[in-house]
Amino acid sequence: MVRPTVTSSTARTTETISAGLCLDVNDRESEQELLSVLRDRSAPTAAFRGASDRLARLISCRFLSRFNGSGSSGKESTSSTARLRHEYSDFLIVPIMRAGLALVPAFTELMPAAPVGMVGMQRDEDTAEARLYYEKLPEVPTERALIIDPMLATGGSACVVANLLTKLGYESSNIHFVGVLAAPEGIDRLSRVIPRSNIDVAAVDQGLDENYFIVPGLGDYGDRYYGT
Repeated sequence: MVRPTVTSSTARTTETISAGLCLDVNDRESEQELLSVLRDRSAPTAAFRGASDRLARLISCRFLSRFNGSGSSGKESTSSTARLRHEYSDFLIVPIMRAGLALVPAFTELMPAAPVGMVGMQRDEDTAEARLYYEKLPEVPTERALIIDPMLATGGSACVVANLLTKLGYESSNIHFVGVLAAPEGIDRLSRVIPRSNIDVAAVDQGLDENYFIVPGLGDYGDRYYGT
């Protein structure tokens, strides 16, 4: 069974440089340190936001590196490097508001021509089901779509967005998801809509609690990032 892309002890990830490219470095330690800051419920807004922004740069670079076929060897091919220089106008970036907005700058830095759609989802606290309340997407579909949301808990919101994209004409194989934390339940649910190999997260936690929140998780990402 193909598992979602998750950092392992031998994985190599990437960092951005001012030119907007990625350099391969063995940075699992930094990624885990950043996740530790995010998990610290006593961390102030500035610390949480700073760690989130740094981690977003790492996961955005890693996604593009893997998408371009550089894999985990740490050596990019000529075509892969050329693709990293590409402006990615064939990708639609779709953050799930509002927490997903925190990841947008890291992706648009590397994908400067990629259009950004907006999708607002509201969770029913009794049923944990997601309800679409806002949607602004291009009338003409691009070739691929990238859904970004820090948390993949039940997978409800991501599935609603993925299904919306397929109705607009996107092939499910061309829809990707990138996030920070996921529960196995959310991965399993989303993988019934898009390929499991298209789900890329920094860490998979134990599961969901009785309120359908990720355990151990890190709290409400949007509240902590925006200080509300």
